[in-house]
Amino acid sequence: PGGSSTPIFTDEHLDIPLDYEGVAAAGSMLGTKALQIFDETTSVVRAVLRWTEFYKHESCGKCTPCREGTWWLVQILKDLDAGKGEQADLEKLLDLCDNIAGRSFCALADGAASPIISSIKYFREEYLEHLRIGGSPFNPAASSLLTSDGVKV
Repeated sequence: PGGSSTPIFTDEHLDIPLDYEGVAAAGSMLGTKALQIFDETTSVVRAVLRWTEFYKHESCGKCTPCREGTWWLVQILKDLDAGKGEQADLEKLLDLCDNIAGRSFCALADGAASPIISSIKYFREEYLEHLRIGGSPFNPAASSLLTSDGVKV
């Protein structure tokens, strides 16, 4: 709930008070307090991919876990989004996240890992659906990630 660098919440978390203690008790953090709310037209896999691309771009490259880890996270997420991956890629993502979180000079790698870990926890079936049908089950034109004139935000 505190932006793209925090664990994702689902509709089961709607009654959690949006204060530091309540959000922390539910397993996330307020961070920048920049809430991003998506409806059922949004691909969580694609949203997480876009966030991870941002973190890869923002990595300064000074430390190997972040520089290499975010690059590999993006590659695997792209394959999964396109339906080209395999189920074992979910475990690879979690392993990569485990190997970059807390092992870099700053918190950027932690921020990159957090939404991936929680998205696999809460939306594993969506990842698997991408693999079952060979791509995203979501129509990008219907996504709430688009503005009313069809421009991606």
